[in-house]
Amino acid sequence: MVGIETSQHVKLSYEPAGVGERILAFFLDAFFIGIYYLVVIWIWGYVNDIGPSSAGSFEDSIWVLYIVLVLPLMLYHLVSELVSNGYSLGKKIVGIRVVKVDGTRANLGGYLVRWMFRLVEISMTSGVLAFVAILLNGKGQRIGDILGKTCVIKERKKVNLDNTLYSKVADAYEPRFQQVAELTDKDIRIIREVLDSRSHYDYDNWFLMLQKTRKKIEDRLGVEDHGMSGDEFLQTVIKDYNAIHGKG
Repeated sequence: MVGIETSQHVKLSYEPAGVGERILAFFLDAFFIGIYYLVVIWIWGYVNDIGPSSAGSFEDSIWVLYIVLVLPLMLYHLVSELVSNGYSLGKKIVGIRVVKVDGTRANLGGYLVRWMFRLVEISMTSGVLAFVAILLNGKGQRIGDILGKTCVIKERKKVNLDNTLYSKVADAYEPRFQQVAELTDKDIRIIREVLDSRSHYDYDNWFLMLQKTRKKIEDRLGVEDHGMSGDEFLQTVIKDYNAIHGKG
């Protein structure tokens, strides 16, 4: 698992992308690049058919074609991941992306290192070196990822807002903790994610995370001795927040 610590100092985990998912993303990217090549070559042929046919102009057009074809192949993965927060087209479709090993957004240095090693790991060895490195590493990292301190993770599936922020609240419900008005939507999402993460951890680790979150929220709200268990208190905070902000 790849860990990321939230603003509430709660560590959440992300699952590394599997070899199969990365291979599928690779072939999808190759497909899109192939489509691009076909379109460029068709346009080049069409322009040469209707343009001047001197030897000099043909040589110039060959250089243009070379640049237009080779540069995208060389820079596609670097540029797409850099400007799209770790995604390429293939990765976006498959639902995986590049991040730093702590789960946060990768930086330019990390993208550059993994891009440079791509030539050796994938291009020169047909992906065999990258495949072996990922299997042996156990964290979804090829050599470029290890040296660049990056990894490829599975994106969390999008879920209904009712499961992340909103909670059904009866019309007659009276909030117990009015102080929850000071919290933000982001705070409530983190609380909900901690509550819903029970199935991802053994009970002891989940319980420690739950109690840590409870203590942080109690300190934020300035409440104590409320007589509730950790999960009951956090569920009440969510209900109160929805009742006060009219999101029930």
